[in-house]
Amino acid sequence: NRGKGAAVREGLRRARGKAILFTDADLSTAPSEIPRALRKLAAGADVAIGSRHLAGSRLPIPQPLTRRLGGRVFNLAAKILLGLPYADTQCGFKAFSRAAARRLAAAGREDGFAFDLELLLLARRFRLAVTEFPITWSDRAFTTVSLARHAPRMFRAILTLQRRLPDTVVYHPARALPLILFSCACAVVGQILYKIGARAIPPLPLGADFLVAMASSHWIQGGLVFFMSCAVTWILALARVDLSFAFPMLSLNFVFTALYAWLWFGEHLSPARVGGIAFVIAGVMVIASGGQAHPARGKDVL
Repeated sequence: NRGKGAAVREGLRRARGKAILFTDADLSTAPSEIPRALRKLAAGADVAIGSRHLAGSRLPIPQPLTRRLGGRVFNLAAKILLGLPYADTQCGFKAFSRAAARRLAAAGREDGFAFDLELLLLARRFRLAVTEFPITWSDRAFTTVSLARHAPRMFRAILTLQRRLPDTVVYHPARALPLILFSCACAVVGQILYKIGARAIPPLPLGADFLVAMASSHWIQGGLVFFMSCAVTWILALARVDLSFAFPMLSLNFVFTALYAWLWFGEHLSPARVGGIAFVIAGVMVIASGGQAHPARGKDVL
């Protein structure tokens, strides 16, 4: 028993039909969905994948909440780490043209439950047209998938696929968020240290004595170090995202510094500042959760 991926791959190799489809053995996907998948192939798709999370999907018997949350987290990880734009990569209902099935089966190596991700990445490498469509799906209590046992393996498989198929991985802007947040933290700490140092300097007219006092303050020196770290990490982050993400990303600095000034020094937050904070946070959340990755080399048809 080499795993589900190995079994499905062997089936794709041996099947002789013009169109080749696999579905879960428990028939969680209604057989009435098969004609819909075949129509997608007849319309020109090389690969047609069923989805439980698109508008129009029907779930007469939904999964338990923990499994739904686990699936959503895994799919989000696949979107961010692999750049796969699909709403549901793990649905066990996928159809292929015979040529596509043979080509994907010959190139596949993933034997576990993450083989679906590998198939979609290979489809991108081979420039196959992939379409995703809503289905009717019901949960079956006797599934063999265990969240505790299989989830760690599948997340490890995502990282393995990221390393093994780097030419198929499309960069998602949300992957820059840790770097962005670190840069914002550096900016906030830098401004706190700078303000503490500036307030400790006695009132002096702008001139040589003032500049010497500023330069000799350890607080201000520490603030400048954090400002430099902020600038370097901003540049690194900007090199990883496209322009659609750059503006809200840069604006995060405004949010953090405004909030720190309000909480630390009691500075007044004007309505304009509050509105700006809300606008920036909303923009970043939308892009991070639902933003599209950079355009794929292949034809991902949604």
